Amino acid sequence: MSVPTALLVITAALSAMMLAIVWSLRRCGLPGVADWCNANLAVTMALVLFALRGYINDIFSVVAANAALAGALALFYAGCVRFSGGQPRWGRLAAGILATMGVVVVWRYVFDVFTTRVVAVSAFHAVLCALTGITLIRRRPRGRAGNYYLTTAGFALFFATGHTVRGLLSAFSLMGDPYSLQSPGLNTLFLTLGALVMPALTMGAVLMIHDTMVRRLEAIANTDGLTGVMSRKAWDEMAVREIERAGSGRPAPALLIIDIDRFKAVNDTFGHAAGDAVLQAFAGLAGAQIRTTDRLGRLGGEEFAVLLPATRVADALRMAERIRASAEQHVVRVADKGGIVRYTISGGVACLRPGESLAQLSARADAALYRAKLEGRNRILAHDDQVPGTAVPVREALPA
Repeated sequence: MSVPTALLVITAALSAMMLAIVWSLRRCGLPGVADWCNANLAVTMALVLFALRGYINDIFSVVAANAALAGALALFYAGCVRFSGGQPRWGRLAAGILATMGVVVVWRYVFDVFTTRVVAVSAFHAVLCALTGITLIRRRPRGRAGNYYLTTAGFALFFATGHTVRGLLSAFSLMGDPYSLQSPGLNTLFLTLGALVMPALTMGAVLMIHDTMVRRLEAIANTDGLTGVMSRKAWDEMAVREIERAGSGRPAPALLIIDIDRFKAVNDTFGHAAGDAVLQAFAGLAGAQIRTTDRLGRLGGEEFAVLLPATRVADALRMAERIRASAEQHVVRVADKGGIVRYTISGGVACLRPGESLAQLSARADAALYRAKLEGRNRILAHDDQVPGTAVPVREALPA
């Protein structure tokens, strides 16, 4: 077995393994995965046909093999476009494949010039790889999530460069047919690079799929399923980190704990679907009132918490009062009952003391909330830092 044939057989086996990996991820529901599966299937078939050159008719080992390889790269590019939120332009891709295959057929059965075929095929492959890399760079998500996009884009641009160089060398007749053993060093190098394109790109795709799935699971774990705000676990972890930063010299945060008044009566009167609608509506209302640096979470039931970094009690009270006033005017329409639900909230505010834990801070804010409930609801009270265990009405704490 010649070196080129051995390389093709080995890479075909590698592509088949990558196909199995991507196939196992097809149920993840992410766009583009099906295209990547089909791309690996097509490239595996192409490499097998290339390896059989000399044993089967050239219509299969040259024309069909090149068509399958071009189609595989087109499918991979289309998968990247879909995965990034776009829609591939199949008409242009099909036109490119047909034009390339037209050159292959003419320069095999009319003129039989190997270098011309290589130039055409290399040019098309280089364009597809370059488009893949550019698409992933332009459409990558920001932050850490974009790292795997850049990795895959790097592979694609590297192979685009390799195909470009191969096409240029062939155009100047510096390379021959690898099966004729002319220029064996260069031909083996470029044959190896060409065979590794799909396995390398697919490895990058698998990394992108894995990262996206992990981030989705993290979002599910960190988000309250009903209201869309932070879950209790995620909020607690965030609050602990913020308190630790405050202990390192940063300004102290304030904590606001909110409870929807008489929420059981809403469920009893209008049903639990209406109660869920109230929780969702309030979460949206509160989220619109707080700053981008503040963190809103659902502690459970009808209780919410807002951590306000580097915030004085008076400023936290002003923000809390805006939320209370907005909730008092808020109307939630109940479709099933054909009616409307009005609700109010009560809240307690406390500012972090030196050396205090999240549990201690929460206990003081909760004590202020409890007093707000006792004093008639629909009000915000602040825990008095000067006299532990007491609370101050919001209208007394705010300036006139």
